[in-house]
Amino acid sequence: MNNIILIDGSHLEGGGQIIRTSMTLSAITQKPVRITNIRANRPNPGLQAQHLTACKAVRNVCRGTLTGAEIGSKELTFEPGPIVGGKYEFDIGTAGSVTLVAQTLIPILLGASKESELRVIGGTHVMKSPGYDYFERVFIPAIAMFGASVEARMLKPGYYPKGGGIVELDVKPTKLHGCTSWIQEDNIQVLIRLSGLPTAIAIREKKIFVQNNIGTVMVRENEALSVGNAITAWKGFRGAYALGEKGKRAEIVAQECLDALKVEKNDVDMHLADQLLIYAALADGVTRYTTSRISDHLRTNAYIISKFVDRKIGIGDGTVEIG
Repeated sequence: MNNIILIDGSHLEGGGQIIRTSMTLSAITQKPVRITNIRANRPNPGLQAQHLTACKAVRNVCRGTLTGAEIGSKELTFEPGPIVGGKYEFDIGTAGSVTLVAQTLIPILLGASKESELRVIGGTHVMKSPGYDYFERVFIPAIAMFGASVEARMLKPGYYPKGGGIVELDVKPTKLHGCTSWIQEDNIQVLIRLSGLPTAIAIREKKIFVQNNIGTVMVRENEALSVGNAITAWKGFRGAYALGEKGKRAEIVAQECLDALKVEKNDVDMHLADQLLIYAALADGVTRYTTSRISDHLRTNAYIISKFVDRKIGIGDGTVEIG
């Protein structure tokens, strides 16, 4: 393959985001990529189910050629083909994050020639990834600021270890534009989810928010394959997310979520600052935003993006600007 882009999968943060961003941008730019040392420094190195699903999903959407795509693989090569919009379904088969798979595909499908319908099955509220409610209430409105037309709905929640959650998305082809003005919203909203656990847990969690003068607290109880509890709090483009765990008091879960939100006083929260970077790099014009902290995730993302896209990415003390 000519002009193949080489990516060191152990660089900086060294996690699955390197794989996802590389696959997304390879498909969009039509530049082949080889990723080595995949998750080399992690306790379970190599590709895991969620990463594998994302890679195969990208291959399917752009009819590309993918080698090395198997559980535990430390290296993979991808040669993209043309992006094809349409109807797709991807089942992670575990409680791997559906939102991370969706975030891998959305920028690609925005560049398709027709609207796409996407269904992803797996974990909707799991560790180390955006929970579905954050994805729907914070992330999707934020990418709409670039012009992205995406609608999402959750048909069923999915928690660790069985997953089985179902999320559907409609993605319309869109020409992205930069954004320098971010709406500030100070009204905090909270969504507490509960599956297979006593309602008293949600009541105790809600009490923490009410005691902090937060009036908009919604509780949703849904059936799922595994028991679960998740809390999402947000105010505009700033959000926080906490998961209930066995042996962890409900009040502590709620307080952790509230504390995480309290530190977010800028345009976008620290996680969203990272997630928006690829849209800013693909959009026409300048994008600028401030955030509470520049994460290693964001720096890693900027490194990968610079390999594919010739854009100046300026990262300062809590500021991000793409010229």
